[in-house]
Amino acid sequence: MSALLSESDLNDFISPALACVKPTQVSGGKKDNVNMNGEYEVSTEPDQLEKVSITLSDCLACSGCITSSEEILLSSQSHSVFLKNWGKLSQQQDKFLVVSVSPQCRLSLAQYYGLTLEAADLCLMNFFQKHFQCKYMVGTEMGRIISISKTVEKIIAHKKQKENTGADRKPLLSAVCPGFLIYTEKTKPQLAPMLLNVKSPQQITGSLIRATFESLAIARESFYHLSLMPCFDKKLEASRPESLGDGIDCVITPREIVTMLQELNLDFKSFLTEDTSLYGRLSPPGWDPRVHWASNLGGTCGGYAYQYVTAVQRLHPGSQMMVLEGRNSDIVEYRLLHDDRIIAAASELSGFRNIQNLVRKLTSGSGSERKRNITALRKRRTGPKANSREMAAVAAATADPYHSDYIEVNACPGACMNGGGLLNGEQNSLKRKQLVQTLNKRHGEELAMVDPLTLGPKLEEAAARPLSLEYVFAPVKQAVEKDLVSVGSTW
Repeated sequence: MSALLSESDLNDFISPALACVKPTQVSGGKKDNVNMNGEYEVSTEPDQLEKVSITLSDCLACSGCITSSEEILLSSQSHSVFLKNWGKLSQQQDKFLVVSVSPQCRLSLAQYYGLTLEAADLCLMNFFQKHFQCKYMVGTEMGRIISISKTVEKIIAHKKQKENTGADRKPLLSAVCPGFLIYTEKTKPQLAPMLLNVKSPQQITGSLIRATFESLAIARESFYHLSLMPCFDKKLEASRPESLGDGIDCVITPREIVTMLQELNLDFKSFLTEDTSLYGRLSPPGWDPRVHWASNLGGTCGGYAYQYVTAVQRLHPGSQMMVLEGRNSDIVEYRLLHDDRIIAAASELSGFRNIQNLVRKLTSGSGSERKRNITALRKRRTGPKANSREMAAVAAATADPYHSDYIEVNACPGACMNGGGLLNGEQNSLKRKQLVQTLNKRHGEELAMVDPLTLGPKLEEAAARPLSLEYVFAPVKQAVEKDLVSVGSTW
């Protein structure tokens, strides 16, 4: 039996509406998850598959994945381009290098080299400082804090508006994952009105860095900003028209860091140091290393869904947050209960198969019956005979992301800690999942946690100039709507 696979089957993806053209032999058959209505559903965890090998170059060679212009943009965002460009710029005395790095990349490098997170951080800083004369290196948490704060603010305002007008209360969808954003713009423009136009931590970090230097009368042309990100789609994100002013010159991944070290004939561990003062010395003026090198609760992708429900919970003392698991490990819902009512709900949803279901539910209205059942159950629960046992039964239900206030969508199965640019290496699905679980655990144990809901407004107010915080969506009108079920059967 021949199955058609895509790079996104294993890692991140660019635009998976069209089937990839590279076949891979798969032994053994498997029943399709098709319900009585002929609709494809994700119901259980996928079986362990044989090892396959699909590289990024295979994906880019496919005529149906990305446009030629996007391929050019990707080729301009690589470690080779960085080495070439910075090699020229470093000869000029008025130029300096700034590096920003996401927490996923830091953890991936630490795991790959068998180091603690702090040791890997110091190693990375020492490498860039000594070999490239890097002047500043920052974590992306300050950008993430502002992104979360602005997201929560917009969700709450949107929900109040919908309650006042009685309009259709479909969930807002995050746009911080470039894979999902590009997919939506290109193939599902009808979902564009649901997208929440708040930029990602990568872009807001770039805007913050630019604002900092402008306040010091340092021209944009004076610094080169290199960003380390967990997936290849981040390269396209930095090249969006509204992102060009954010001051990010090049985006590379941990995989490219390893390749770059090999090409330079350097050993990463040779840069090991115990000089923890690097955290402070490489921080730009006004940047607290205890903040921008930290993280926050809610997950390794940002915790947007969790933080929204937490914000509402703080407005309703005595309310209780329930964490509900979905039909597979890539779906989770945070549901807030107060006085026997559901007052807020937000979900995390990852992976293209789950995104297929999401698109179908939100565009075809196939979830209306489920919605009526939930409404009836809520009415019954809040009636005069309602009791704590009924409330507990409802709270223990399966996650229902399609009726949340907000859905944090991630293209990669396993979310950002499974990004295609990370050093996961394992093609076996079970081993990859175990590695993601290990990295998620390390995230909670080795990174300090800060409160984005408290710090967000303060950081935005303290910025030297207004920040660029919103995307400008560009949905592409589709001449013919593609069949989700037929496309999904090839994945």
